[in-house]
Amino acid sequence: MALLPVDLDATPDHIVDFLAVDAAVRAAVGVEHPAPAAAALDWAGADGVWMSLVRPGDGRALLTGWHHEFSLTEGSGRAGEAGTDLVGDAPGWWRRGVEHARARDAYLGFLYGWDGSTWWRLDQPTDDGFDPEIFPVTPHALREIIDELADDTLLEAPDPEAVDALLAAGAGLTADHLAAVLRSADGWPEVDTAAGVRAARAYRTPVSA
Repeated sequence: MALLPVDLDATPDHIVDFLAVDAAVRAAVGVEHPAPAAAALDWAGADGVWMSLVRPGDGRALLTGWHHEFSLTEGSGRAGEAGTDLVGDAPGWWRRGVEHARARDAYLGFLYGWDGSTWWRLDQPTDDGFDPEIFPVTPHALREIIDELADDTLLEAPDPEAVDALLAAGAGLTADHLAAVLRSADGWPEVDTAAGVRAARAYRTPVSA
């Protein structure tokens, strides 16, 4: 099957920044998050929803993951299950995404490849469950995630302008950026901005090929 371009404004570098902000906010409010690894940057949502940015090297990237409600390609990433072929005639390095899902023993819903300038996906009719308004690949999605985290941890509703500044800072965010977003009227729950900064800084280390 042919490859089709994906209408996604975010480059892999943008997604690294989004994941750094997500990790910083989670660390600051004491919510667990996947640590960045040499081969890939992982993100986990509720109900087993997940996404990873895999770096095969040479300026390429793979965006892969699964949504528990919307991915109809279940099984394609688990060992021993054929599932839906998301690679087809794509370059061989795309199989790194399938291997990553299998290493996680995770269902694989979507697999997109970045060739250095454009995201591509296999032209297959099955709904892969990828929605840029849900996964942390757009500012809108990340704002929603931050709002939900603040609500779940009993913090005040984040100021939109402060959130915009946090997103603009990306992996270079500061304690002040976090303090402006994660606010509590009486000092409880406590917010560990230093832990948030450390979590974000971990994403500034280049991922090896």
